[in-house]
Amino acid sequence: MKMNMRFKYFTLLRYCARGQSENAKKSKRLIGKCKNGDVMFSENIVKGILENGKEAFFENATLIPVPRSTPIIENATFPAKTIVETLINHGIGNEYRECIKRTTAIKKSSNNYTAQTRNTVPDHLNSLSVTPLLIDTPTLIIVDDVLTLGNTSMACALLLKNAYPDKEIKIFCPFRTRKFDSGDLIDIKEDYMIGNDTYVRLPD
Repeated sequence: MKMNMRFKYFTLLRYCARGQSENAKKSKRLIGKCKNGDVMFSENIVKGILENGKEAFFENATLIPVPRSTPIIENATFPAKTIVETLINHGIGNEYRECIKRTTAIKKSSNNYTAQTRNTVPDHLNSLSVTPLLIDTPTLIIVDDVLTLGNTSMACALLLKNAYPDKEIKIFCPFRTRKFDSGDLIDIKEDYMIGNDTYVRLPD
């Protein structure tokens, strides 16, 4: 049996890809801004973190942006990097390092709505690599735009834990994919994902 790993995550907003409520529609507009690298969106994320007293999650941490589904192209939009740079500019987190790279392209998650068609943890592990860099902080925080099944985050966390076994690994995503049957757009969650190199389990 493979040993499970446990990683803490923090999300701020709710996102629903196919909902028709006003909040669902607003979440789709906001995630569009996020994926387009809109700096004002990231500024509002900073505001949400500070207003809800969540800056402690980022203390003594190096922020690491998650690459997109294809290897980086020069001058291409890099949403997670925009978020990371904005957080650092406001004193949230100590520094950032681009040490996770996408080595081969995989299918875009936004085009696949079911667990059966989305990229798995092994898919991500086989298409990502970590370049070990000198990092002094005790904590590494993976930053991505949206947490859905957790496969991307788990793969990145496992790779970082292998490269930096003595570091605490955490995850921050502005959005978590949830239905809007009830509840507000702002939906702060701080919990743990559990898994290994074949699967992920989220608490709800």
